[in-house]
Amino acid sequence: MLSVVLPTYNEKENLPELLEKLRGILQGLPHEVIVVDDNSPDGTWKVAQEIAAQQENVRVIRRVGRRGLSSAVIEGFLAAKGDVLAVADADGQHDLSLLTKLYDAVKGAKVGIAVGSRYTEGGSVGQWDERRHMMSRIATSLAMRLCRVKVTDPMSGFFAVDRVAFEEILPRLNPMGFKILLDLLVHAPAGLTVKEVPFTFGVRTHGESKLSRRVQVEFLEYLYDAAFGRIIPLTLVEYCVVGVLGVVVNLAAYFAIEKVMGESSATFLPALPVLAGIEAAIVFNFFLNNAWTFAYAKLCGLRAVTGFMKYNIICAFGALANFAVTTFLYGNGMSVIVSLAVGAFLGMIWNYTIGRLFTWNV
Repeated sequence: MLSVVLPTYNEKENLPELLEKLRGILQGLPHEVIVVDDNSPDGTWKVAQEIAAQQENVRVIRRVGRRGLSSAVIEGFLAAKGDVLAVADADGQHDLSLLTKLYDAVKGAKVGIAVGSRYTEGGSVGQWDERRHMMSRIATSLAMRLCRVKVTDPMSGFFAVDRVAFEEILPRLNPMGFKILLDLLVHAPAGLTVKEVPFTFGVRTHGESKLSRRVQVEFLEYLYDAAFGRIIPLTLVEYCVVGVLGVVVNLAAYFAIEKVMGESSATFLPALPVLAGIEAAIVFNFFLNNAWTFAYAKLCGLRAVTGFMKYNIICAFGALANFAVTTFLYGNGMSVIVSLAVGAFLGMIWNYTIGRLFTWNV
């Protein structure tokens, strides 16, 4: 049996036509179609549910509070009944007529993964402009360096995988990001066979491309995580980036308060400007870390308020260390900038450790 997973987000106009096309293509082949929708604002999930009520082999998973292409595909695969699991975009850009070939390759030829490839002989990216084609080739070249199993198109979103092979790789998969095939190939066991089936990438019929800046950043994050994540966690790198920006905020707040206070700040080695700079950095770091570093455990609503309060209390200890180091170094002849920077860096390391344990403790 073939299980086809269609991850969707704002594909209300494309989905009915796509499901009707699949119905004709897969006629005679035991199959099911699982629409995994991330609670689309345009009501894609509602359209899918209406169709599912009329077609017993169509199922719908509406995900509320969860986003991401890779995690959607994984969730769809886990809910599937078939022994061959396939995925295709719901925007009409994949040649769905090739699903039977992908199925036969996995089921008949007994390969672990069958990939619809744009870059193997006979494949094409279709009507892409030169800029997108160049970006894709660069991303593909970087991705190929990480794959245990070499293919020409590890970034394809159109493939089929044997259920046994998927379940073997599953514990090592990273649900973040949008290229689930790349993750499968990065964590594939030795000896896994892959076959590529050429296809021409089509033109989106309705809606807008999901290739946003955020998606591109997530791809770079995934490359780092796959290559170096076991040595230095990606969250630590991101936290350090936020921390460096926090140091800038710290310094900016310090000098702003000092300027407002004028000469009176020199009376008590500027305690108020230092404390104001520390608190400004804490506020800045919390909101940026919540939105980026720990996005997988993002705090919203009341949890964000309590999390911010908790983060402030925890970071008070880091702030004390920050303040003590800053005043000590400044009192021993170190410049204000160096004293502030060293104190802020030590506070950042403390805040990362404690913040991960007690604030974003998923």
